[in-house]
Amino acid sequence: MFIRSWFGSAIRHIGAGLRYGCLRLFHRGQKVSYRQIRYGSEDFNNIDHADNNLVNGFLGLLVLAVVLILIAK
Repeated sequence: MFIRSWFGSAIRHIGAGLRYGCLRLFHRGQKVSYRQIRYGSEDFNNIDHADNNLVNGFLGLLVLAVVLILIAK
Protein backbone atom coordinates (compact mmCIF):
# COMPACT_ATOMS: atom_id res chain seq x y z
CA MET A 1 0.00 0.00 0.00
CA PHE A 2 2.86 2.38 0.78
CA ILE A 3 4.48 1.80 -2.61
CA ARG A 4 1.20 2.43 -4.42
CA SER A 5 0.69 5.76 -2.67
CA TRP A 6 4.34 6.72 -3.22
CA PHE A 7 4.15 5.80 -6.90
CA GLY A 8 0.90 7.75 -7.40
CA SER A 9 2.32 10.78 -5.66
CA ALA A 10 5.48 10.67 -7.77
CA ILE A 11 3.42 10.44 -10.98
CA ARG A 12 1.25 13.40 -9.93
CA HIS A 13 4.34 15.47 -9.10
CA ILE A 14 5.86 14.73 -12.51
CA GLY A 15 2.64 15.84 -14.19
CA ALA A 16 2.43 18.97 -12.05
CA GLY A 17 6.06 19.81 -12.86
CA LEU A 18 5.32 19.44 -16.56
CA ARG A 19 2.29 21.73 -16.29
CA TYR A 20 4.26 24.25 -14.24
CA GLY A 21 7.15 24.28 -16.72
CA CYS A 22 4.82 24.76 -19.68
CA LEU A 23 2.90 27.55 -17.99
CA ARG A 24 6.13 29.33 -17.01
CA LEU A 25 7.41 28.96 -20.56
CA PHE A 26 4.30 30.02 -22.48
CA HIS A 27 2.68 32.51 -20.06
CA ARG A 28 5.60 34.57 -18.84
CA GLY A 29 3.53 37.52 -17.61
CA GLN A 30 1.22 35.52 -15.36
CA LYS A 31 2.00 34.64 -11.78
CA VAL A 32 1.93 30.85 -11.46
CA SER A 33 2.95 28.82 -8.43
CA TYR A 34 3.74 25.13 -8.29
CA ARG A 35 1.60 24.80 -5.17
CA GLN A 36 -1.46 26.14 -6.99
CA ILE A 37 -0.95 23.70 -9.86
CA ARG A 38 -0.26 20.69 -7.65
CA TYR A 39 -2.91 21.17 -4.96
CA GLY A 40 -5.54 23.47 -6.50
CA SER A 41 -6.92 26.77 -5.35
CA GLU A 42 -6.45 28.35 -1.94
CA ASP A 43 -9.95 27.41 -0.72
CA PHE A 44 -9.05 23.74 -1.43
CA ASN A 45 -12.29 22.90 -3.19
CA ASN A 46 -12.79 19.12 -3.54
CA ILE A 47 -13.67 19.36 -7.24
CA ASP A 48 -10.65 21.55 -7.93
CA HIS A 49 -8.39 19.12 -6.07
CA ALA A 50 -9.81 16.13 -7.97
CA ASP A 51 -9.36 17.91 -11.31
CA ASN A 52 -5.74 18.72 -10.52
CA ASN A 53 -5.04 15.14 -9.45
CA LEU A 54 -6.62 13.82 -12.64
CA VAL A 55 -4.69 16.12 -14.96
CA ASN A 56 -1.40 15.76 -13.10
CA GLY A 57 -1.79 11.98 -12.96
CA PHE A 58 -2.59 11.73 -16.65
CA LEU A 59 0.39 13.86 -17.67
CA GLY A 60 2.67 11.97 -15.31
CA LEU A 61 1.59 8.62 -16.73
CA LEU A 62 2.03 9.98 -20.25
CA VAL A 63 5.61 11.00 -19.44
CA LEU A 64 6.26 7.62 -17.82
CA ALA A 65 4.88 5.78 -20.87
CA VAL A 66 7.07 7.78 -23.24
CA VAL A 67 10.14 7.11 -21.11
CA LEU A 68 9.36 3.39 -20.98
CA ILE A 69 8.85 3.25 -24.75
CA LEU A 70 12.15 5.03 -25.33
CA ILE A 71 13.93 2.62 -22.97
CA ALA A 72 12.36 -0.39 -24.70
CA LYS A 73 13.63 0.72 -28.10
